[in-house]
Amino acid sequence: SQHVTPVDYGDVCVNYDRAYFAGQALPQTLDDLAAPQFAKLLVVENPATSSTGLAFMLASIARFGEAGWRDWWAKLRAGGVKVVDGWEQAYNVEFSGSAGKGDFPLVVSYATSPPAEVIYADPKPTTAPTGNLDRTCFRQIETVGVLRNAEHPAAARRLIDFMLGEQF
Repeated sequence: SQHVTPVDYGDVCVNYDRAYFAGQALPQTLDDLAAPQFAKLLVVENPATSSTGLAFMLASIARFGEAGWRDWWAKLRAGGVKVVDGWEQAYNVEFSGSAGKGDFPLVVSYATSPPAEVIYADPKPTTAPTGNLDRTCFRQIETVGVLRNAEHPAAARRLIDFMLGEQF
């Protein structure tokens, strides 16, 4: 329908703080996250205000279906999951991993967060301080579009064309 154009994709996963979970059992799946011992350790983004939160909600719908996803979220809420507005707050404030200084050792983030923590660290660690729970990942496709009544729609379309090019 040409309302939006896909420009990239990334996997949204639950990341964990390796130091916190050293010698302890990790949750492996979305099912595991709803258990009380894990739900209270998890911080997620609001799906109404965050694309990572929306991807996580869609992962729960894909896993539990129309009949079960709301029940799964009710278990998460009853178990103590923390919901925040966006990724910055979740990862950089609430998460206990290397980026954040918070109290939550599980966070909804990107599959690329652990390697980014190595690449951008100074000094560089030999192992990422965080890891991914691979069986919680969901592919997020990011899109761009020109807003109705945009002040400069032709320039916006040129920007989108540029974003689709090899140089970008």
